[in-house]
Amino acid sequence: MCRRERNAKIRDTGLLRYYLNVYVQLGQGSGVRARERSAVNAGSDVFTKHVLRSYMPATKEHQTLPKTALEAVKGYDLSGKVFLITGAYSGLGAASTRALLSAGATVIAAGRNAKSQADFAAGFSSGPGTIDAEMTLDLGNLASVRDFAHHIQAKYATIDCLMNNAGVMNTPPGKTSDGFEVQMGTNVIGHFLLAKLLAPQTKRQIWLSSTAHLLIGDPPGDVHDHAKAPRINLDIIDKVDDQAYDSWHRYQQSKLGNILLAKRFPIEFGHIESCAVHPGVVRTNLSRHMSIVSILKYVWAAITGKGSKILTPEQGARTQTLCAIMHPEDLVPGGYYADCILAREGDSAQHMDDAKRLYDYCDNATRHFQE
Repeated sequence: MCRRERNAKIRDTGLLRYYLNVYVQLGQGSGVRARERSAVNAGSDVFTKHVLRSYMPATKEHQTLPKTALEAVKGYDLSGKVFLITGAYSGLGAASTRALLSAGATVIAAGRNAKSQADFAAGFSSGPGTIDAEMTLDLGNLASVRDFAHHIQAKYATIDCLMNNAGVMNTPPGKTSDGFEVQMGTNVIGHFLLAKLLAPQTKRQIWLSSTAHLLIGDPPGDVHDHAKAPRINLDIIDKVDDQAYDSWHRYQQSKLGNILLAKRFPIEFGHIESCAVHPGVVRTNLSRHMSIVSILKYVWAAITGKGSKILTPEQGARTQTLCAIMHPEDLVPGGYYADCILAREGDSAQHMDDAKRLYDYCDNATRHFQE
């Protein structure tokens, strides 16, 4: 069965909805085994092959799920593999870059600040991997995305994995230079153009999403809902009302968009493997637009056990790093991963018609820059 047929079988048999009910952590003993038996009894060969395998360590060296990005690459020789990471010089991107380089990979750093990128790359001059920080990329400027992609097309025949890692969160009202709301324009449309232009030479895509795609209010707190979180709204992508701007809702829309595109690209390009990941609540500069009060609420929720544990970038980057190097037979097409295994995405992320509508919108919006 070819990959396109496999993808269609998974969609048509409803498995992308089915695996929402089997979110378990490796090491829960009888609980894991009981759910495995239940799934097998459901009679789905595709589910058994492509979902239950995600409970198992990626290599024989992994006796448990990795706790950091460095642990995720343990036992791998990535010599000759090429990874492109947006936002590679800070936060989650930096942690993934360090891990992949430690296993001998070539990492193309794609960031906006030339000095920060050069300073970061200078720390890896002695190997074992190779970092390419030659050119910068501004995801909020489609001309910059186009020029960067053309540079990569001319320099590399193959991209083993494109990691769409960079992003902005909870920003003040504003638009990109091309007229899109800044969070959707940066997190989704800029990454779409990069992914589309590099699609012919890309084997795998990792799209950084978040449980923020489940938001129905302002976090932290009990504001995530798998059933009630809004579906994608294409009508507001190019509209910003300074007085009525809801920054968390716009962030929710962008993180939902990342999941939908992760589902759609393998359909548009049969040779591409793709998934979305949730890194957890991570201590990075992504929170720079949050108020002190909001940050303190997150910290208090973590301390009291009422919220998610706040992770370091090295811990948060483990899932995206593992998904970037996972064996093709173990990666579920269009899957949503958290804590290094398949996780439950919201109902709004399962509408394949929405995935197509968003893909088509982005394709039309960036058409001029694809020429």
